[in-house]
Amino acid sequence: WISDLRGICLAYFTSGFNTAAVDHEADGSTNNGIFQINSRKWCKNLNPEVPNLCQMYCSDLLNPNLKDTVICAMKIAQQPQGLASWEAWRRHCQGKDLSDWVDGCDL
Repeated sequence: WISDLRGICLAYFTSGFNTAAVDHEADGSTNNGIFQINSRKWCKNLNPEVPNLCQMYCSDLLNPNLKDTVICAMKIAQQPQGLASWEAWRRHCQGKDLSDWVDGCDL
């Protein structure tokens, strides 16, 4: 899903395609990278108590090389909630006609 229109829509509405985006939450966690993956559960930040389910540092998610980010995002998408794990997906992408993202492209 990362390489199709769903991933494009999600990346646009979570970070504006900014691989270095970091958003600080009120609880002290951070949302990191192009898919804004949260440190509360998915990556290791300063708090040693987090589960770190992607088994990587949150700073690894800020790399313009998206390999680590894609691996982690796919782990999240494989959870029961799927892409709906992201509020941006639920609000802006889910159930929408995503073909506009490639309108005018010669594919």
